[in-house]
Amino acid sequence: MPHDLETVSQRIPFLLTTATNDGAFWPAPYTAEHELGCFNSPFQNPEAKNATAFAQFSGSACEDDGKGGRYDRKWSNGGHDCPMKTQSPETPWVLTAVKLYTQLGGSASSKCHSMLWGSGADSLQKDSNIEKFVIHSPADVQDSLLV
Repeated sequence: MPHDLETVSQRIPFLLTTATNDGAFWPAPYTAEHELGCFNSPFQNPEAKNATAFAQFSGSACEDDGKGGRYDRKWSNGGHDCPMKTQSPETPWVLTAVKLYTQLGGSASSKCHSMLWGSGADSLQKDSNIEKFVIHSPADVQDSLLV
């Protein structure tokens, strides 16, 4: 919810991911549009203190590969469950964020920082699997440790 994202953005940097074919709340693409609306709403408030990113992966990148489930149950892993795919396009970015804040202390001089918050060829915003992205990364933000 917008209030929760506002609270989080005041405490820590965060990455919110979704997919165009996410049908968790409404039929695709309305869930992704709702999540983008929630993401954008806290930033009308100047109190947000940390860098944040929204990444909407394309429907083709998060297409169901039929491999969701376990030995006794099967389920879709496309769209909403894209992070559960064996080769999820979201995994490298989540790992980059985790490494940046748990191993590197949010260091602005690190390669992980430039990949997550920068605009170079190997950055989140240049990932060919991403259909929409929004990055709020004010120059004066001091990255804080995730605790």
